[in-house]
Amino acid sequence: MKKTTLTVACVLIGMLAFTQEFKKPSEGKSLVYFVRTKGTGSLINFKFFDGDKFLGKMNGANYFIYECEPGNHVFWATSENKDFIQGELMEGSTYIIQSKPQAGGFTVRVALEQVFPNNDKLLKKVHKVLSKKSEYNLKGKNEDFSLLIRDGMKRLEKIKHKVKKIDPKQHF
Repeated sequence: MKKTTLTVACVLIGMLAFTQEFKKPSEGKSLVYFVRTKGTGSLINFKFFDGDKFLGKMNGANYFIYECEPGNHVFWATSENKDFIQGELMEGSTYIIQSKPQAGGFTVRVALEQVFPNNDKLLKKVHKVLSKKSEYNLKGKNEDFSLLIRDGMKRLEKIKHKVKKIDPKQHF
């Protein structure tokens, strides 16, 4: 009996540690965590955007948090390629977007993917990064990326029917 009670207690404590709460947005806002869970190509910066707004550069297994207005957003990142994900963000909701490094022709490519609350395996990786790192201080905010933004918006226009969608109901 004692052994069973101890086992159940250990499982519950483990579950509580794993279900670390994510920050909530300010009133009337939405919040997005951008998380890079793998250190592959860690010297290579990924550049992050919200439509035509440059958010900053991040490398390595890190994360940053972006608070924005609710509504339609097209997030994209670039490295050797450009990858897009879009959706209607709900007020008061927190979303997680994983930026996955992938092998490229000359350097590392980036892929964006929404993290769902029921994806325990991926959430474990996200929590590992959040527990080991402080929020990343994005670089490059004073650099001019107007040409890159213009090229990104042209690319988006060509592939808009194929862009991955954020499920607004899959929030934290």
